[in-house]
Amino acid sequence: MSYLKDIVNHTHPVIFASQLYAETLNSSSISNHIKNVIGNDNNYEIIPYCYFHTSFMDYEVKNNKKHNEFNDDLKNIYYKKEDIEINKTSNIKKYLVPVYKTQISNTESKYLCGMIGVPIPNHEDEYANQDHYVSFIYEKKTKTLNYFDSSITKGYTKTETYKILIHTFNPKRIIVNSSTFEAQGGVSESEYNYIAQNIFCHTWSLWFIYNFVTKNKSIAQIDQMCSKSKHDDCDKYNLIKIKIFIYEHLLVRLKLEKLYKNKRFNSAFRYIIIDDNQSNIKEIIKPWSKP
Repeated sequence: MSYLKDIVNHTHPVIFASQLYAETLNSSSISNHIKNVIGNDNNYEIIPYCYFHTSFMDYEVKNNKKHNEFNDDLKNIYYKKEDIEINKTSNIKKYLVPVYKTQISNTESKYLCGMIGVPIPNHEDEYANQDHYVSFIYEKKTKTLNYFDSSITKGYTKTETYKILIHTFNPKRIIVNSSTFEAQGGVSESEYNYIAQNIFCHTWSLWFIYNFVTKNKSIAQIDQMCSKSKHDDCDKYNLIKIKIFIYEHLLVRLKLEKLYKNKRFNSAFRYIIIDDNQSNIKEIIKPWSKP
């Protein structure tokens, strides 16, 4: 977390608390997080979390000593060609999909569940690249792909994540969320508005899996859980929803309770910045108390 130490004195405490949470989440196994969200349901086989770079794919491997758990460290597999444009369909089919398929094992489980990530280039600042994550559940019998993208737009069929999964599974049926829970993927000119505070695409992906699997909700029902308000009210509503889910439910489920004891996290994550005014914050969650 060295980069967090470098920016702590230059970042708003509320935003820093979110960054601290994100770094804690991403420094541990995403596949284990999915496993903890699903619980002991043998109907679901977890495909190892994978992240696609321009020359290779990162992936998580199972712990040899604990076969039902994954290691935190990533390994990688190089494509047959280096430095490709991963948004091109031809490259996805020829280079990314064959590598991704190496992580999908034959299983008797009814469903395949996973999360994948890709970089989002920042053309104005090459060192400010961000990541984006989506989750999915594939029903083997009906060959149905349930695809969830928290920042989905009308152009979702052109995204790398969608094309990777489509060409991997070749589904007969595709069900995609229509509601946007994370406007613009959290990218905004202002650091303090509701869009910029909602930087939780990895958590929205886990939130989808949680609601689909453990709450038995369809994607249509999950879509209804998004705010139907316009502009700022919608962004504010969704921001509060995901922060409450993280603080009151997810941290315990993922065994990340240590964050409650971190003063920088616990004193600020429970707040949001109001109306793009960094001096105006509001408490939206009561402090955690040990059961």
